[in-house]
Amino acid sequence: MVVLPSLPTLARTAAIGGVIVIGSAHYFRGRIQDGIKQTEYYQESVAYLMGEPIRDGRLDLGDNVNNFCTEKEAQFQVPLKGTKQAGILYLWASRSAGLQPWSVDRLELSVEDQPGKRILLRKELTRAE
Repeated sequence: MVVLPSLPTLARTAAIGGVIVIGSAHYFRGRIQDGIKQTEYYQESVAYLMGEPIRDGRLDLGDNVNNFCTEKEAQFQVPLKGTKQAGILYLWASRSAGLQPWSVDRLELSVEDQPGKRILLRKELTRAE
C-alpha cells in the first residue's frame, strides 16, 4: 500500500522549494550584474562621469532589447543616481573580435527632470571627423 504525504507536508515542501528557487534567482541575477559591472566598457562608461558622486543602479536583465552583450557588441541602460538628480546612462560598446579590448562607441545621458531628452556625452569618431 502506498502512503501519500499529507497536504501540510506537501505545502511545506513547496514553500521551501519556492524560497530556494527565488533565492537562487536573486543570487545569480546579482552575479550576472556584478560580471557586467566588471567589464571594461562598463567601467570606462561610468568613469567618464566621475567627478560627481554618482551611484549606478541595478540593470534590468529582463530587458534583452536594451540590455545585452554579444561577442562583439554591448548595449546597456544603466540607472544612475546623483546627489541632486537621477537618470539613465545609455552605453554602446564594440570590439572587432572576441579577445580584443572593448571600445565605448557612444554614451548618452537622460535625466528625470527632462524626459524625452538625452545629452550626448561621447560619440564614436570616424576617420573623416
